[in-house]
Amino acid sequence: MESNPGSPYNLAYKYNFEYAVVFNIVLWLMIVLALAVIVISYNLWNMDPGYDSIIYRMTNQKICMD
Repeated sequence: MESNPGSPYNLAYKYNFEYAVVFNIVLWLMIVLALAVIVISYNLWNMDPGYDSIIYRMTNQKICMD
């Protein structure tokens, strides 16, 4: 821990008002990232790999009846 050598009292450093700005940026960024992970996980969990896959769409051959 650093101390203020010019003061005989045990005082804290002056409050920097940028702390609130950084806190808000980090807070909302974490909330947005958490929601993105939840939404992506939910969509992956409910995806039907047979019908939602691009491979299925490209290789699906319709049987021609003559």
